Amino acid sequence: MKVLVTGISGRIGGNLAHQLKQRGYEVRGLIMPNDPKEDKARRLGVETFVADMNDAQGVYRAVDGVDMVAHMAAQMRQGESAPERVFEINLTGTINVFEGVLRSRTKVQRVLFSGTDQAYSPFVAHKTTFTEDHPQNPIDIYGLTKAMGEQAVAEYRREYGMPIVTTRYGSVLAGDEALTVLTADWLDNFLHLWTDNGRVPWFGPDKVEAAFAAVKPVLAMPNAVCGFVDPRGASWGLPFTDVRDTVRGIILALEHPDAVGQTFSIVGPSVTEFAPAAKLIASKTDRPYVEVRMPFLWWFGVAIDKARRVLGYAPEYDFAGMVESALAIRHGQDIGVVPV
Repeated sequence: MKVLVTGISGRIGGNLAHQLKQRGYEVRGLIMPNDPKEDKARRLGVETFVADMNDAQGVYRAVDGVDMVAHMAAQMRQGESAPERVFEINLTGTINVFEGVLRSRTKVQRVLFSGTDQAYSPFVAHKTTFTEDHPQNPIDIYGLTKAMGEQAVAEYRREYGMPIVTTRYGSVLAGDEALTVLTADWLDNFLHLWTDNGRVPWFGPDKVEAAFAAVKPVLAMPNAVCGFVDPRGASWGLPFTDVRDTVRGIILALEHPDAVGQTFSIVGPSVTEFAPAAKLIASKTDRPYVEVRMPFLWWFGVAIDKARRVLGYAPEYDFAGMVESALAIRHGQDIGVVPV
C-alpha cells in the first residue's frame, strides 16, 4: 500500500511518514518548492515529489498511483504570510488533492483531510468543551479555510462518493516543544496575532491594554515559565497533544473500515491546565515560575469520545508525559520522534 503524505516536512507529516514506514507502507511525500525543511523530508527515506499546493498539475502527479492520501499540508497565518497565500495552500490545495484523486490511474481507497479545532472558534472566555457536532464559527483566516475545506469534503463525498475521513487536531507538540510553551514571549506572540492590523480580539477590545500590561514585566524574564490565570486565579487551559498520539489517531482513521465519511477529533487525553503545567516545567528544569494574572480566561477542551468509541483511539501522553519525553530528547535520547 502506497500513501501520499502532503506536508511531509511538517511537525505531523514527518512523524506520520516515519510511523507509516514502520508499519510497512510505501510512503510518497509532497514537498513545497524551496521548503526550508526539504532535507528533513528527504532524510525520511521516502519517494518525494516537489510541487506547490497551488500547482494543480504538480499535485495531480503526486497523487497519481497511490492507494491512500493523508492531506496534512496547511499554512497558518504567521508573520507576514498573506491571507491569499493561506487560501491558496489550505483551500485551493485541498481541491487540487481531491481532483487528483479523481484523476488517479489507480483507485484511491482512503483520503484523510486534516481539520482543526480552530474552526470551532476555540477562543472562548468561559470553559467550553467542543464535540464534532459543535457548530463551526472560525474567527481567523486559518480556521475559515479549514472550515471551507470541510465543506469541500462534504461536496466531494456527495458528488463522487470519495472515501474521505476528516480528523481535527489541536495544539500539537513534537520533539522538545513541551518545554518551549508557557512563556511570556509565547503569549505575547498570541496577543499580537489577535490584535495586530486592527483586529478586534475575541476577548474584547477593552481588555487589550491590560493584557499587554500583564505580560510586559515577564518579557524581561525570558527563562521564566508562566502560569497564566484569570482575574480570579483560575488557570487557563488547552488540549495540548503529543504528536505521537496525533499520528496514532491518523493511522487509525486511515485503516479503520468504519471511518469513511466521518469526522473525528484527535487530541490529547485531557486539558492541560497552564498553572500546574508551568510549575511542572519549572520543577523539572530549574527555571523560575511566575504567575501571570490576565484580564480574561482562556480555557477549552475537545471531546474525544467518538474517536475512542469508533476508532479505538486511546491517547497515551498527558502533559507530564510530554515533558518527560522532551527532557529525554534534550539529554540525547532517541524516543522515535522526528524533530520539528
